[in-house]
Amino acid sequence: MDDIDEKIIKMLSANARESFATIGKSVDLSAPAVGKRVKQLEEKEFILGYSLRVNHEKLGANVKAYINLKIHQSSTLRTAYNQIKYLDEVQRCDRITGEDSLCILAYFKSNKDLITLLERISQYGVPNTRIILES
Repeated sequence: MDDIDEKIIKMLSANARESFATIGKSVDLSAPAVGKRVKQLEEKEFILGYSLRVNHEKLGANVKAYINLKIHQSSTLRTAYNQIKYLDEVQRCDRITGEDSLCILAYFKSNKDLITLLERISQYGVPNTRIILES
């Protein structure tokens, strides 16, 4: 990886839909040369993929919460993690150190939906919920 690759990654990080021609102008390369570099960065796993940023509030998710989960039995941690991280409301699920085992970021349309999720995950452990007031 050289300085040009770093500039390409920086530009794609700011806008993953940026054209190779625009990037090429910024790094003094042709669009095909940028495309080749991007492909190499993907193959070498410097670039792992591309994602979409969504305005969850405009989609009706008015309640956001961090939920720490203290697992009942250590033998269920892997199962809990693998089940919870794929739930629709869950944006992020991280295994953490300390008393709690998982830190979950989830978005909900209502408090009722939050309660439903808490009831579902309580089979794995004790949830400790913090509602996000502003972000």
